[in-house]
Amino acid sequence: MKFFATYDGDKVPKKTKWIYSVSAVGRDASYALVSLFLLTFIQFSGVLTPAGSTIDAGEYAAMFAVISALVIGYRIFDALNDPFMGVLIEKVHSKFGKYKPWILIGCLTNSLVVFCLFCVPQWIPALQGWGYVGWFACFYLLWGLTFTMNDVAYWAMLPSLTSDEKERTSVTTLMQIFCSVGQFAVAGLTPILSGTFGYQKTYTWVTLLVIAAFMILQIVLFFFTKEHTRDVEAEKTHKPPQFKDMFSILKHNDQARWSTIIILIYYIASGILNALGVNYFYFAVNFTSGSAAMTYFTIVYGLGVIISTFLFPTLSKKFTRAQLLRFCIILTTIGYCAFFIYGLPIGNGNYLSANPLNSDGSLNILYLIPLILIGLCIFFAQGLIGLILVMQNANTIEYNEWKFKERKESVIFSLRSLNAKLSSAVQQAVLYIFLASASLMGVVSQLSTYQQQLAMGTITSEVANSSSNAFISSNVEMWQVIVYKIGVCIVPVILLIVAYILIKKFYKIDEKMYNNMVKEINERKETAKQESLNK
Repeated sequence: MKFFATYDGDKVPKKTKWIYSVSAVGRDASYALVSLFLLTFIQFSGVLTPAGSTIDAGEYAAMFAVISALVIGYRIFDALNDPFMGVLIEKVHSKFGKYKPWILIGCLTNSLVVFCLFCVPQWIPALQGWGYVGWFACFYLLWGLTFTMNDVAYWAMLPSLTSDEKERTSVTTLMQIFCSVGQFAVAGLTPILSGTFGYQKTYTWVTLLVIAAFMILQIVLFFFTKEHTRDVEAEKTHKPPQFKDMFSILKHNDQARWSTIIILIYYIASGILNALGVNYFYFAVNFTSGSAAMTYFTIVYGLGVIISTFLFPTLSKKFTRAQLLRFCIILTTIGYCAFFIYGLPIGNGNYLSANPLNSDGSLNILYLIPLILIGLCIFFAQGLIGLILVMQNANTIEYNEWKFKERKESVIFSLRSLNAKLSSAVQQAVLYIFLASASLMGVVSQLSTYQQQLAMGTITSEVANSSSNAFISSNVEMWQVIVYKIGVCIVPVILLIVAYILIKKFYKIDEKMYNNMVKEINERKETAKQESLNK
């Protein structure tokens, strides 16, 4: 097996293209498990409310506040660590390649950390309550550090595979499809399984399956893909990469700077619905049927993103990126506004929709169908926006090469990872702010207590679910749902409109400019090659 083989040209080998793309399933499933559900797991699994102990709403809120502060602080630290990782990747190379060793090391260490975050505290009572807060403080920091190794290297490998825009679009589209599959599998199954089997049992098995997929697929990537041949002689003429390169790129490469800012705003906006969504359906419907509603909504999320990814190459041929962005912003705004209005309680058991529940307490299909259509609009548009922004960010690498004669893939694409971490910190702050402002911390604390009792076997799943439903019905009022829904719907719309305004005003690498840049870069390389031969 030619583990050290590389390839030349802009045509990515089929095996490399497919393995690289398919391997996204495991890593994005793992990231989705932590980014979407770690805090939900903490809220409802009972790790903050140990069996046999008395935890009132105030103490629960204090523990959740500490965890929220740790998430925000660590994510900011981790975000600043991403460019450092990008510089490290640029400096250190092995016979296995520039990116693949970091991809594998990050995968293996991160999988161990994810296991420790979700599984270990469930089996050791000392690691519950404030004990879990200390455990979380240690392993959440390690999670960020280890995932950064994999994430920065994996994404930096993408633009290095080819500079041909059509080929890059093809690889990016295929990779994004499998990213969506990984996220969709975790996001779709976890809520309904936790509503059926309880949080602790569900998260144990989901965690084990996810980290197994993560490790197996990344090991396959390490051994059976090829990296693009590097121009070693040209690299020798470049200055050794340094951490300050991040600041230099953001200062001098105006397109990378604005792309970074825009992606950060988009990540915050698109992630808020996921971060706050599970809680919203619990509060607006009930615990049991809310889990089902979130599952259906997540299935729509997966379908919307996958459909948009499949259609992206075709749409890119018929419309410019500017035209697609304008359409997506309009569609997303309509979708979020409809979601905000739809399903609001108006008192006396009435809603601005069909009643979410049937008389027997099951989810009302007449409530669900319009919700699915609204979600499809939102997620289809957001999927297209995400793809366009990834392409825009990748194109700033050629812009850097065109303007400064250096690509700096790892440093520039580490800024995308930096954005993901910063956006996660902001999302956690938004979650805490709206839980607190809607006075819902006490509700979350009590639901967590029921789940802990279920895990200990002192109550059945039927009792846990019925008690949770009754508690929500008696303690969540109309104004609380409305306040919380402002965070779910209105904040993302404002952020997406801001991102679009910044793109229109500051981002200038359209399709024509990109093709001209690549043409000029290739002409420079050919000229340099001829001059070298003449010598």
